[in-house]
Amino acid sequence: MIPRPTLTLSLMLAAVAAAAVFGHDHVRPSGKHAAAKEVASAETPRPAAPAALSPPPAQPAPPASAPEAPIAPVPARAAAPEAPAAAIAPEPPRRMTAAEEAGFDAWIIKAYLGCWKPAAPPADADPYVARVRLAFKPDGSLSKPPKLVNPPSDPAQKPQAKSVMKAVKACDPLSVPAQYRPYYEQWKSKTLHFDPQIAAR
Repeated sequence: MIPRPTLTLSLMLAAVAAAAVFGHDHVRPSGKHAAAKEVASAETPRPAAPAALSPPPAQPAPPASAPEAPIAPVPARAAAPEAPAAAIAPEPPRRMTAAEEAGFDAWIIKAYLGCWKPAAPPADADPYVARVRLAFKPDGSLSKPPKLVNPPSDPAQKPQAKSVMKAVKACDPLSVPAQYRPYYEQWKSKTLHFDPQIAAR
């Protein structure tokens, strides 16, 4: 059995120690309790401080477009060679009217009658009208020898045929009037009738 004074001292020391431990727990929480409080305070959202008035953020500048690549000039197409101008068709030759053609025929017969000296016809023979085909150059000269289309079958008519051919050669070249020269295509070939009855008038 412990003596009383020693027991009293022991109880006092135990009470002091207990008070010190209790006071320490209230003054500074243990590490486990402190960590729990810090976690709780971190989870509780704090009221945000009022934001200072500031101008609205500037709109972002549109991205600068990449500089357009210079357009290479399209090489001009070589001009297609112009088609050769259509050859201008020669103007169709002018033609004489029926009256003009009749006038030319009358003129040319008269011209040859002026060169013709008909032979005396046989008394008992039929009249002989020689037909001569003539080809002319534009200047009125013969382009080839005249051709007697109907040579006479009667020997008595041969002198008449010869006189006609002689007259044709005597009139070569003909002096074609200027008014008929543009119509060469119409008179470059002619067949004339040499009628002695007309020549006798």
